[in-house]
Amino acid sequence: MPSSEQTELLATPCVTCREHHLKCDRSVPRCGRCVRAGRECKLGFKFKPSKDTFGRDQRWLRPPRQLIYVDETRYLTTGSPLEDSSQYEYHIPADEIHTRESEPTSAVTPPVMAGSRERMSIGNQLVETVQVRNQIRTDDSIASKGAPGTEIHPHRGHVEARSSGPYDLGSLRVGNSTQITPPRSISVPDFQPASALPLKNRTEALLFRHYIQRLAICLDLCDPLRHFEFVVPERAAVCHTLLNAIFAIAARHLSHTTNFDPLASNRYHDECLKYLIPMLNHASTVSDENLFAATIILRMLEEMDVPTTGQDNYSHLLGIHAFVNVGDHYMVPGSLSAASFWVGLRQEIYIAVITQQPVKLSLNHFVVDRSFGPADDYTWSNRAIVLIADVLNFCFGENSFTVGRWNALDEACKKWSATRPPSFNPFFYREPTASIAFPEIWHGSSCHVIGIQHHILAQLFLTQFDPSIPKVGTNRRAAVSQMTQRIETLVRELCGIGVCNQWTPPAMFTACMGIAMFGDQFSERYDQEALIDILKKTEADHARPTAAIQQQLMKAWGWIPENSE
Repeated sequence: MPSSEQTELLATPCVTCREHHLKCDRSVPRCGRCVRAGRECKLGFKFKPSKDTFGRDQRWLRPPRQLIYVDETRYLTTGSPLEDSSQYEYHIPADEIHTRESEPTSAVTPPVMAGSRERMSIGNQLVETVQVRNQIRTDDSIASKGAPGTEIHPHRGHVEARSSGPYDLGSLRVGNSTQITPPRSISVPDFQPASALPLKNRTEALLFRHYIQRLAICLDLCDPLRHFEFVVPERAAVCHTLLNAIFAIAARHLSHTTNFDPLASNRYHDECLKYLIPMLNHASTVSDENLFAATIILRMLEEMDVPTTGQDNYSHLLGIHAFVNVGDHYMVPGSLSAASFWVGLRQEIYIAVITQQPVKLSLNHFVVDRSFGPADDYTWSNRAIVLIADVLNFCFGENSFTVGRWNALDEACKKWSATRPPSFNPFFYREPTASIAFPEIWHGSSCHVIGIQHHILAQLFLTQFDPSIPKVGTNRRAAVSQMTQRIETLVRELCGIGVCNQWTPPAMFTACMGIAMFGDQFSERYDQEALIDILKKTEADHARPTAAIQQQLMKAWGWIPENSE
């Protein structure tokens, strides 16, 4: 006999367990598996088919004999104004409706945009071909898969149109079923398609190229599919907000590193905000991975603009939180949303380090992995990034500083270092010399660089917050001296990786994070000058403001008076 205290069960497993292909215990209000994993438990619903039927006297509407379809998808998804709707209309003549009803349904021909029709003679038959005037792709969900009519050239960094069905004369149907092969004597003129990107002039083409060649690498560090280099430029052809974000970040970077117009970025940025801010109030918008990627790019622009002093309005960072809080349903591994999440987490870590605050981005997602089992190198790098996020939450979070927690994080750092793949080892290493302040550490992959550097940052903060260091007493001096020596060694490694791997700019950014937090512990003038050189080079070459950090360090070292501006 069942107990009277038996827990009520759901009729069906929860949606979260079904999405993760896990067995659900169907407990209410939250299943046990979701409670243990710290995930949101979404209740499932059981639908039963209705037994109602329509009556014999049911009257049905008759469609008009001539139909007109207006495709507004592009307007709805991008927020761009709808131009002359006639170019988006597809007319079905009345006489064609009866013809289509009589044709077999084995082959379906998709609608073609309005355009000119041409007749060409093949043998004794007249064949009508359609030349597409405005072929507009409106489905963002298939852009990353290469929709028909487009061809992605990853090494060229742009999208080119290719001839689609109406221009393929290799297999041409005439009449009912006759297959016609065009004679060799017929010459078909070359068709030179225009770019799918709505670029207005050469300046926008230059900005687009600059993003692909110089900036996308800063976002695709731990992404084997390199979404921001390959997928984002293609999606920008149909998402105006994403395209304007690309223009804005490229214009800002060029204005900081060259004599490019400093106001150009503001114009593109304002265009993004015009559509992005109102759209964030809709639930359907925060599940749009194109807008998620645009917000990530705009956050990178914010990092370039705001001096690194903690004075940040977090406008686009809050937008990132809105997209991340949607849940695991849209953050499928290997998707643009998942790639955007990892970039957003690294951006959040940057702010947390500079402002000495906990990481505010939610880490309770299916893509977050804290294990140490066998995996690819990109997963191992992301594990190191999650580890530094956990360490920052321990160091700066409220009521989270306990000896047991420190020991667990320290053990996790040691286990990551001991179990990571040997591919993370540098292929060249040389100790610092009297003339070189930092060791030479060469890596061949950006994911190795970022993974090792974030692991070093985790060790630095754990060393600084080591609870075993005496607060007072005769042993404190020796313990502090040992801690300072270890911090200097770790910072040298962090900077050595950054200087020797400048081909991936975030290596320098991460080195600057370590310098900002622990550079004051260097007492030798030679080391101090080497640290300042890294900060200056990062600002000059990569448009990352470091003047405030330089000022603070020079005051801490006694180079300038404390009360100087």
